[in-house]
Amino acid sequence: MSLKGITKEAQEQAQLVFQNGLELLQQNKLEEADRLFLQAHQMNPNNIDALNFLGIRLYQKQDHKNALAFLNKANHLAPNSANTLNNLGLVHNAIFQFQDALYFFDLAIASNPNIPEIHNNLGNALKGLQKNTEASHAYGNAIALRPNYAEAMNNQGVILLEDGLLEKARALFERAINANPNLAPAFNNLGNTFTQLKHYEDAFRCFERALQLVPGYLDALLNFGNCLKKTKRYESAIACYQQALQINSDDCNTFQLIADAYYEMGNSIEAKAYYAESLAVNPHNMQAQFALAIAQIPKVFKDEDEIPESRRSFEKKVELLQIKSCEEKHFLNDSKIFSYHPFYIAYQEENNTSLLNSFGVICTHRAKAIQAKLNSAQKAPKSSDKIRIGIVSHYFCDHPVWHAITKGWVNHLNSNLFEIQIFNTNGIEDRETEFAKANSSSYTNCGSSLEVAAQIIIDRNLDAVLFPEVGMDTTSKGLACLRLAPLQAVSWGHPETTGLPTIDFFLSAALLEPNEANSHYSEKLIQLPNLGTYFEPQAAQAQGFSLSDLGIDKNLPILLCAGSPSKYTPTHDHVLAEIAKKLGKCQFVFFNFDENLSAILIERLRQSFVNAKLNPDDFIRFIPFLKVEEFSFLMQESALYLDTIGFSGFNTAMQAINCDLPIITIEGKFMRGRLASGLLRKLGLSRLICETRSSYINLVVELIQNKSLLKSVKEDIHKSKMVLFCDLEPIRSLESFLIKNLNELSFPAHE
Repeated sequence: MSLKGITKEAQEQAQLVFQNGLELLQQNKLEEADRLFLQAHQMNPNNIDALNFLGIRLYQKQDHKNALAFLNKANHLAPNSANTLNNLGLVHNAIFQFQDALYFFDLAIASNPNIPEIHNNLGNALKGLQKNTEASHAYGNAIALRPNYAEAMNNQGVILLEDGLLEKARALFERAINANPNLAPAFNNLGNTFTQLKHYEDAFRCFERALQLVPGYLDALLNFGNCLKKTKRYESAIACYQQALQINSDDCNTFQLIADAYYEMGNSIEAKAYYAESLAVNPHNMQAQFALAIAQIPKVFKDEDEIPESRRSFEKKVELLQIKSCEEKHFLNDSKIFSYHPFYIAYQEENNTSLLNSFGVICTHRAKAIQAKLNSAQKAPKSSDKIRIGIVSHYFCDHPVWHAITKGWVNHLNSNLFEIQIFNTNGIEDRETEFAKANSSSYTNCGSSLEVAAQIIIDRNLDAVLFPEVGMDTTSKGLACLRLAPLQAVSWGHPETTGLPTIDFFLSAALLEPNEANSHYSEKLIQLPNLGTYFEPQAAQAQGFSLSDLGIDKNLPILLCAGSPSKYTPTHDHVLAEIAKKLGKCQFVFFNFDENLSAILIERLRQSFVNAKLNPDDFIRFIPFLKVEEFSFLMQESALYLDTIGFSGFNTAMQAINCDLPIITIEGKFMRGRLASGLLRKLGLSRLICETRSSYINLVVELIQNKSLLKSVKEDIHKSKMVLFCDLEPIRSLESFLIKNLNELSFPAHE
């Protein structure tokens, strides 16, 4: 008898040829094996094994159309074969037809529920459909069937990593590696986990091992670069990205990562060039479009001419983004664009409201797709008459934003009237975090995914959302582009308007704002009393160290310049040189915030001193960061704290006052230039506030040369400084503001 005209002898001969092909496949002789599989198929077109292996080999070669043709024929001949059904699912997964893949995997499991690979593949299809809970369950079933199934453990770990469950993810990846020490993806994913945990050296070792196992492993190279970038090893990060480009020279995202690294290290010229390369590969890469606009504003200016030129360039790029924003299809499924923010434009002494408003409108317009999903969410019912306040921040930890703004809200807003819910966008957790948890109704680490965090927040049915800052944290910026509550307000953790139509109010302070301040904000300006904040004195014991080890002569006046490089604009470089010229012997002590950014500032300052016919080495000192206790000691040893002109300091100024160190400042045109002057006005020390650069120079010289006057100022600070701390008046005013404005939004009255 024959099978559809094929003799039994021919069938047996075809099966023998197939078996020979299988042996060659096991010896990794792929092309020879493929020829025998095809020969077996030609001898017997109904050979199920040959059809399956031809299909799976074509799948491996990414010839998905022909792979499906062979596998569909096999499925037609033997419709209940779990193996064939699984293979069909694999091909549909590969071409992102996850719903079709799901159909075949379900059939395969119905045919044979005891094959762990099928459950693992089902998990991949579910994950492709963004059904992470069901995917994790499928991976769990695979692991239950095979407890040492490394691939399934790795896949389940990825879901935990994406959900922010870092320690659980870490444990699964380590289990996967124990089960299969050669599983490169598990090392790569464990490296990503360590990166998020900020265990960078462990992450480096994982990426290195992944690349040893698979030398051309593109994802591991990129992730290694990302980890290096987080530790500010920018040149090493760029080397990783460049190696990735050698593997895939047409990847627009790799060009963008190189550009990001250059921008972070202060090289905006190279950054702009690589963003342009990214856009040459893919003109519709909107992340690169947004990043290119941001890159027009250098982090540290090389010269004064760069300032107006950067503003003009930024304005042109924003206009281009406005045009691009009409092209709806180019913005789909790209939530990362909402996190971009022109942070460094605040360091220019200009009214940025118009530019930031134009940029903000683009961001909120593009966020409408996410907003539509959120609006359909089922909100939680209210359990009490208290006003629900959500505080969203990356900095519920020992950080200036927490100490200056957020801690006072958490600790002192009336708990009888307000239910405080905290949402941490995956920031560091420390002792201050524990304080935040203990003094709030709920604490949620909502992660760094914009969509996930937004869903968590909007589900809580909040009355108001408060952002201590917008601009410093990318997730908070993205969330600020959405309407998460009827009332949304931002404070001055980043002292500049957001430009976002979704932010209703800017919470500032009466002592920090000039008369015409309303025109500086796209939000409605609320000036809380005094400094607008409840600030606790931070007692730090001074810890002495050898000043000479840092090149500081304790016998010469120490003029402390503690601002970041971005706060020093070329416009004011000559001020320090003029002070040095008049004083003769003195030391300007800066901190080395970042090697690359500091290098730009150092070069500028040195040139300024040379222009003044002074040797910069006689005056300029750049020292490493100090511990808090050492910084207090340095402040006690310093003669004056020279506030940065145009973009003032607040927390550092508070520390100076706490150490009885006089501050010399110029009261700026905008709130961001008036933080230290606000403190001095509150202290009754307006005589330390200057109106011009020449008066700033003269006051510094006068105080250094008149020791009795300097001593008198220090004594005045010591006597009056406690007036700055523990001021409840701004908190009570904030409560009244919230109640009044929420009542106007038709909320029940709160007495």
